[in-house]
Amino acid sequence: MLAYPYGIYQYIFLVVFFIHPTHIYIGIYYEFYHCAFMGVLLYLTSLIYWINPLLNSNRRIIDIIVAKLSITYHVYLSLYSKNKIYTTFPMLFGISLYYFSFYLCKINFIKTAAFSHAMLHIIISISASITYIDLKKIDN
Repeated sequence: MLAYPYGIYQYIFLVVFFIHPTHIYIGIYYEFYHCAFMGVLLYLTSLIYWINPLLNSNRRIIDIIVAKLSITYHVYLSLYSKNKIYTTFPMLFGISLYYFSFYLCKINFIKTAAFSHAMLHIIISISASITYIDLKKIDN
């Protein structure tokens, strides 16, 4: 069974494909190579999963594990920034969108759930980028 119907999951795939690399490039630029590596790993697992998003698949399990590890580490990093309102809060909001999208699917708001899931990718990517920039300012 697909996570989202045909035509909707491609939207999430495009968001992941075009938006997600932003924080990878910023991570490399600000010398957060380990974060960029995690971003690349998550990018690859997400692309592999969202090509054909089957709910009960090993690809989904691997993507979820990599996402949870990466996001947990980024929340941890954001706690060391000076601007937690711009780093930690958006990360936590993005995490909440993950669970909110499940709720929306349950009440059959499929398109809104897909939009919510796409937004979590965008918000967490932006928040990770701001975290790298802020932590680099602290180092200098």
